Amino acid sequence: MPDELEQRLRSSLRAYADLVDEPDEDELPAPRTEIPRARSGRWREGVLAAAAAAAVVTWTFWVVTDDDTGVETATGTALSSTEGSAELPTGDAAAAAGAPEGPVPSSTDSVAPGVASPLDLYTHCGVLGTDVGGVWFAADPPLVDGAGNPPPGWGNPYQPGTLTLVTADEAVFADDAGHVVRLRAADESARPAPCD
Repeated sequence: MPDELEQRLRSSLRAYADLVDEPDEDELPAPRTEIPRARSGRWREGVLAAAAAAAVVTWTFWVVTDDDTGVETATGTALSSTEGSAELPTGDAAAAAGAPEGPVPSSTDSVAPGVASPLDLYTHCGVLGTDVGGVWFAADPPLVDGAGNPPPGWGNPYQPGTLTLVTADEAVFADDAGHVVRLRAADESARPAPCD
């Protein structure tokens, strides 16, 4: 039986070969003269691309987080007008102290309506409010634990988050912990006195 099968296959292949025309010499593809490139280098290209992307992302994150032009809190500045008459360093003294050259940006320089700006909200005496561009924005309502501290779950003395100016007299503080505080512009008389 196997011989009979082999004979039938051979006769079928001969019949097929008789039907196929032999190609002309000009129709044949040119023989390859170059050596095929090894595929082992492709994974290196992917690794290099991923490393370059990681370097760009890391550099961007470092530059963005190193930017100190964010919103300042009412009592969060090291030198406030109520603490004394100390002046900010300028020129060579500012460079030696690591301060940016030129005028120190005020909070109005970096807060625009609808844009979330980084803010370390001062919470040592409770969540009372913050200073936005020289205007006191009081928390509505103030969040104070019985002992004059922030409620449980809040950082002390600061809670990092973002401040978004909704209108000229309304803002919202939000953080990664899920806290959301409405702030409303208030008279200077509503600004709380410094606490211990």
